[in-house]
Order: sequence, then C-alpha cells, then structure tokens
Amino acid sequence: PTFFVGYCGESTLNKIALSELERCNVDTSLMIANENHDPAVALVEVNPINGERTVFYSLNNYQALEKEDIQPSWLDDIKLVLVDGYDIDGNIELLTLAKARNIPTVLDIETGERDKLMTMLALGSHCILPLEGAQFIAQTDNINECFDFLSTISSAQIIITDGANGSWADTPTGIFHQKAFETTVIDTTGCGDAFHGAYAYALMTGRDLPQRMQFASAYASIIAQYLGGRTFHPSEQQVNDFIHSQRVNHTNKVNGSNN
Repeated sequence: PTFFVGYCGESTLNKIALSELERCNVDTSLMIANENHDPAVALVEVNPINGERTVFYSLNNYQALEKEDIQPSWLDDIKLVLVDGYDIDGNIELLTLAKARNIPTVLDIETGERDKLMTMLALGSHCILPLEGAQFIAQTDNINECFDFLSTISSAQIIITDGANGSWADTPTGIFHQKAFETTVIDTTGCGDAFHGAYAYALMTGRDLPQRMQFASAYASIIAQYLGGRTFHPSEQQVNDFIHSQRVNHTNKVNGSNN
C-alpha cells in the first residue's frame, strides 16, 4: 500500500482531500487529526494553446508537519519514502529515520529555505529537482556547475528536470540526458509529481537509472494529455506501450564528464 502522512481537519475541504486520496487507493491511516488544519487549495488556469498553467493557491490554516509528529514506527516494513519541500521539518525527520534504516528516499524539492533544502539533499538517496530549484540551491545558472555543487553536499543520485527539455542525471561516466517524449499537451498540471511518483515506482521495481528516467518521463507525458493531474493514471503496460511507440525516433545520450 501507499501511505500519506499529514494533518487532517474536520472542514469540507479536508473531507474532499481525504476522499480524493482514498479514491486513488492511498492509505490515510497515518494522517493526524488537527481540527485547525485545512489543506492547501489551488485554482489552476490552463492555457488552451500550449497546456501551460498558472496556479493560484492558498495556504490559509495549513499546518505543516513538525519533527515531533513523526513516529519511527511509521517506517516499519516501508520500502521507500517520498517527500516534498513543504513540510520541511517533519520531512527532515522522516529522511533522517529512513537513512538510518537504509530505506531509499525520493526527494521532490523546489523552493524553500536554502539551508534546509541542502540538509534534505544531504539526507536523501534520490533527489529530483527542477532546473530553477537546482540553480537556486547551487547559486548558478550553469547546469554542469549545478551538478558539481550538488555533488559536494549530497551522495544521492541527482536528477534535474526541465519540462519539455527533458531531464539530466549525474553519472560516473558523465551527464545522462533523457529527452522528453513527444505528446499532445492538454494540461501540464501534475506532470512534475507524476515524474517523481513514476520514478519511485520504477526504482522499487528494479529498473536501472536510464530506465527509471525513461519510465518517469513517459508517465508524465501521458498525464499531460489529460485535463487535471489526477484524471487518468496509466498502467505500467500502457506506459511501456507508449515508450515502445516512440522508441524508433527517441534516443538519449551521455555527455562527457562534468568534473
């Protein structure tokens, strides 16, 4: 099963969020009751021409997980932990516990306090950042310099994503580039989250790095074909079929070492 950790209040917004998690077969038994909490609320405006979106959001009454909320027993029999950069203090504790138990972790981090993001990177085992996030943390616009800096603070597998430009990973033989798949873009909402979730699944099913990046890229490309990030969840076979349909004209490459 997949568990979600967070607060849950009593308002209508909480009930909607809870029902959506359960609709997607997410186990909510670890959620913490907090009557003062409301989930983050977002209104998404989608450009009908290119599928790009503008997100208007509210964090009114949102309560972030704290270190003291995290229970070590939550990690019993857990195969992987995926965290984002929002509930940072709680997530740092989760990462610390996971690292002590050698549980693989996947990080989805974008913006926040730079020092705390760097702490998360140091604790994670698979760190996926958008290009802007990597540039913010590394304090440089050059992607090779981003990899150089990130490798000094983390031994994790570092991946940098940039939408339609694809994704890059630092490897012992150089920078591996996963091209973005061609797709009919309706709405890019949730594509980043889809990439992270699919990467985590690919990791758990034993795929190597290029296969993980390929699977995640393909999954995100399929999500972009639908309005709404949770409208359609492709099966593993549908993702594999999508990859196969584009394989003839879809090649990736490793550039020379950035060191």
